[in-house]
Amino acid sequence: MEELQKKYDTLVGKYNALLAENEELKSILLQHGIAYSASEISDKEPIFSPVIFPSVNFTPDEKIALFSSFFKGRTDVFARRWFSRTTGKGGYQPVCTNEWRRGVCDKKRYKCSDCPNRNLAPLTSREIYRHLEGKDEYGCDVIGLYAVTPDNKCSFLCADFDDKNCTRGYKEDVLAFTAVCRNWGIPYSIERSRSGNGAHVWIFFEEPVAAGKARKLGNAILTEAMKRNGHITFNSYDRFFPNQDRMPEGGFGNLIALPLQGRARKMGNSVFVDENFLQFKNQWAYLYNVKKLNEHDLDMLLVQHRQEDFGSLATSSETKPWVLPVSQDVTQKDFNGKLKIKKSDRLYIPLNSISEKVANHLKRIAAFKNPEFYSKQAMRISTYNIPRIICRADFTDDYLALPRGCEDAVTTMLESLGVAYEMIDETDEKVMETHYISLLSYLADHSDIIKMMDVTEDFADGCQNMITYVKKNGLKIQGFAASVQKETLLELYEEDLVDYIDTQPQS
Repeated sequence: MEELQKKYDTLVGKYNALLAENEELKSILLQHGIAYSASEISDKEPIFSPVIFPSVNFTPDEKIALFSSFFKGRTDVFARRWFSRTTGKGGYQPVCTNEWRRGVCDKKRYKCSDCPNRNLAPLTSREIYRHLEGKDEYGCDVIGLYAVTPDNKCSFLCADFDDKNCTRGYKEDVLAFTAVCRNWGIPYSIERSRSGNGAHVWIFFEEPVAAGKARKLGNAILTEAMKRNGHITFNSYDRFFPNQDRMPEGGFGNLIALPLQGRARKMGNSVFVDENFLQFKNQWAYLYNVKKLNEHDLDMLLVQHRQEDFGSLATSSETKPWVLPVSQDVTQKDFNGKLKIKKSDRLYIPLNSISEKVANHLKRIAAFKNPEFYSKQAMRISTYNIPRIICRADFTDDYLALPRGCEDAVTTMLESLGVAYEMIDETDEKVMETHYISLLSYLADHSDIIKMMDVTEDFADGCQNMITYVKKNGLKIQGFAASVQKETLLELYEEDLVDYIDTQPQS
């Protein structure tokens, strides 16, 4: 039986890989304006989940009513997907009844958000019907729902996972998240995303709740999942809808594309799936049987599983950012023998020598909160596509890789626990050169990091010039800048290799 299960899992994996490949090929066709019919897409029956729900027969109006009872948000405004056959680009924008009306709509003169003739269209049953039907070949009938209502409430929490942001694949992160939901008695639903390369985990509420309260629940679940599975990275952290506790000033907040879109559903995407990521055969029967979480149980969960915001991220206290994170529940038993750390371009810590709890703690040492996110959040400006957390920890197949700057924090933790370790220095000039170029490239490509450094606008160009120089002449370390205590400076000054030290007091 075990052998049959392995073969079955292998076949399912190959099937899903083919679905993803087909979706990519369809995207290329669309980008080049090549039309195709549904019959050309797939003529094979998909593999369905063995979980069967009692059959239900709904009229179109009943399906719309059932759908609307789960996916509730703002009804006075909604967004619709657009797609340019010329550029191959797509996106979402609020629907305006005056768009493209001659003599009324003037896109050359006004941005839509500033247009005096803007008249936002309400979300109607007809629009939901078009979404579910999904006849537009370019997906321009997909509805984007604004989750937060004007009174800062929401009717669902949706966690977003995709392959671009989940180092080891979105499925592992999804299952870690849902395992906590199941353990805490929280009803949830898994939806394969419209692209087929990710998933959403939905938690529905019986009545609208404060968006901040819903997000606290999501943070608590994800923090607990990270405690249990050290391989979950901060790349998938806090990817929630709603994305804000409060609706931003002058905006609508982030939107989410609704599931069960007709055209995507024919591809096996935008559908609800089981724990093996197999779609349920009757989506409406499944949705009819989905349970919702009431506010009383939500409050009890927040009391029972209270978490500091984002866990003990890079600090032991939100009010003391200079304090290193406390190693929670980590003991010598979480280490397998003597820890051999390889020091090269980064610190490489072998995964087979540490527990998940240790890996999770070490990740937090290399993570910090993004000040740009919190600044914009405080001003109630959109935080779309701005990471709340920046983490410089990475996983390879065998190692957890941390920045070299974390060395003191790592060794301090090990010594405080009485863990035997060895720091094996495998640094060489070529590795350092590669690492230096990689760092400069990263800075040049990330304007958000450059802004945080408060440097001139031409800093990115300077990085490129330095990369060119190092590639031509090699890396010659003449000096370095550091923020250190006076005692450390005095120790450095006594070193034979140190020729000169220039100091500048910090404000």
